[in-house]
Amino acid sequence: MEQTIKKLKGHDQMLKNFIRIVIVLCTIGSACLLSKRSFVKYLPVTLFSSASVLAEILYFTVHKLWKVKGGPGSLICNTSILVLGPYFFGTLLSFQLSKGKLLKYALINIIADFIYAFPLIKLFKKLDFFKLKVNSIQFYVLIVTNAFLNFGFQKFYERVTLPEKTSD
Repeated sequence: MEQTIKKLKGHDQMLKNFIRIVIVLCTIGSACLLSKRSFVKYLPVTLFSSASVLAEILYFTVHKLWKVKGGPGSLICNTSILVLGPYFFGTLLSFQLSKGKLLKYALINIIADFIYAFPLIKLFKKLDFFKLKVNSIQFYVLIVTNAFLNFGFQKFYERVTLPEKTSD
């Protein structure tokens, strides 16, 4: 595996483009799993969440905690692909699969965030796709916290926008 990664690093730009294509294809595949009803119901929380993550990426970039090799163009490309791709549709899917139940939502996010924070981030670092200068545990705590913030936002949004049920 290590030799394969070293060989692939020699073809840096081609590898990054391949990763981008794989991410886009996986995103399209996950988008097909969404129902129209779930998309509409959970779009506000997904937009809120995506905006929060973009703000975090801006913070990480300004404070040099997140680095993308290749300059501003690569930074914008990778950010766009990750946030508008798997993050956006992953948020929608986690809400659809959990059906608004906290325990299901928590389990889905704890597992998915673990996979992202540990093996995937490590792989992205090895492939020079991007580098985080925070450790995986700190990053994991951040993204799990984001997930619970999103759940709270969704519950608040439902309470504010859905008409109250009256008992006559």
